[in-house]
Amino acid sequence: MRKIFCFSFIWLLAFLSANSFGHFTGKGHVHTVSETKQDFLNSDCRSTASCDLKRFTLTTSVYEVWFSDDPIYPTYGNSVVMEYQTDSVAALEKYAIVQFKKGCVFYSSKTNGGKITRKINDTVPSFGENVPFCFPEWVIDSQDTDPAYNSDPNGGRFSLLRWNRPGSYDERTQKFYGTQKPRRPVVYMADHPSGAFVSGIGMKNVALEFNTCIYKASEVPENTRREDINFATPLTCFGWQNVYVYDFDRGKFQTDIADVPRWEEPSARLEKRQETPARLDLYLIVILITLFIALALLIFSALSNFLRQKDSRHP
Repeated sequence: MRKIFCFSFIWLLAFLSANSFGHFTGKGHVHTVSETKQDFLNSDCRSTASCDLKRFTLTTSVYEVWFSDDPIYPTYGNSVVMEYQTDSVAALEKYAIVQFKKGCVFYSSKTNGGKITRKINDTVPSFGENVPFCFPEWVIDSQDTDPAYNSDPNGGRFSLLRWNRPGSYDERTQKFYGTQKPRRPVVYMADHPSGAFVSGIGMKNVALEFNTCIYKASEVPENTRREDINFATPLTCFGWQNVYVYDFDRGKFQTDIADVPRWEEPSARLEKRQETPARLDLYLIVILITLFIALALLIFSALSNFLRQKDSRHP
């Protein structure tokens, strides 16, 4: 899936300031709250015939972006770096990362009467179309029909892989795999989902779950549907979340997916509204056809009786 990302301070502030409450003055700072790392060392590689894959790592960062002109309300978010290493540069293209996602990005507000309203304003590119940023069920996280993460329809599924100096993800020194091959067989990608903040129209909330998996590239289809999540068995997967849902009673964002309110997403309601007229039209058609057949049978029966009576009167 083609995603443009950056970990630099300037890019992050510029991106978030366009969506945050208040006017960005160019001053602020990013505070990293925590960082966790998950490693897969492929110790049982013989059972999957994948011993040239040496490592798959997911590093998750929890951060807050503080703007100098809004010292009360930061922007909250999580980001990840997904990285893998093989025993040779040639083996890098034998593996592909696919990410799955579930959940919604939505705005919430509280009326003077105490009623909490929620609505979805944001859209996201998904499989060649812009759709509401709300997925009640697990789907493949991809902008195009190739499920491989960060793939490029023009350059191929590996061209946008990044590589850098050892241990660095700085965009100023990163290089693209499609432009120049690395000397070390280590490549990475990143995901920086939408953040949560206080906006002019209410609270922007994110309630997203992710599952980032690595597969043998030969087992990942080049084209599929976003709902086709069982196309192959991954070598391993790492789960992570980007959850910040505002609790009006507590006056703060909650970060546990269990605290996310169970409510019917507008997109789901829209689908039901669109589905209901279609079903009604189908039912009306079936009823009309049934009535037509019944009427035809009655006319045929009456005509048959009339002809038999006529024949009996005129032997």
